[in-house]
Amino acid sequence: MVKLDTVKSQSTGKSFGEASSIIEQFTVAELIPHSPPMVLLDRIVKYSEQSLSAEIDLHEDSKFFDVGNNGVPAWVGIEYMAQAIALFAGIKAKLKGQPIKLGFLLGTRKYHIDKKYLEGNQTYQINVTQLYMDDSGLASFDCDIKHGDEFYARAKLNVFETDDARKVLETD
Repeated sequence: MVKLDTVKSQSTGKSFGEASSIIEQFTVAELIPHSPPMVLLDRIVKYSEQSLSAEIDLHEDSKFFDVGNNGVPAWVGIEYMAQAIALFAGIKAKLKGQPIKLGFLLGTRKYHIDKKYLEGNQTYQINVTQLYMDDSGLASFDCDIKHGDEFYARAKLNVFETDDARKVLETD
């Protein structure tokens, strides 16, 4: 069950109950601009106007799973965090009745890992909190990956969301 704040959103004017409807109506794959097999997160567990928590179940069939080390290398955590940000943006877009926009990971600062691998046969929670977003689409998020109360990774991610990806990707 997804936990949601019950107040109205300041930015959309809609209740977070409507976010619950969106989360129940759409799969993770439908809320982010990725295609399988690169849809890595399994579910959304909490959403608010400023944050989102998602989960991933790691097992031998997981993308990037290293059988020899019984886990996924911690560097993949940056992609888990970026996809959680994409989910956050996807829900916001649906609440506003807008299409899901393409986003770009611009970089990360202070990526700190506590272990080299996220261990297999575990469920991890990926938490993202929006620090700011300006009118150009530039945003920054505090992110972490946890298993229970134990942190596995922390970072600040800078991202950019655009209405017209062609302009961003064009070269002269």
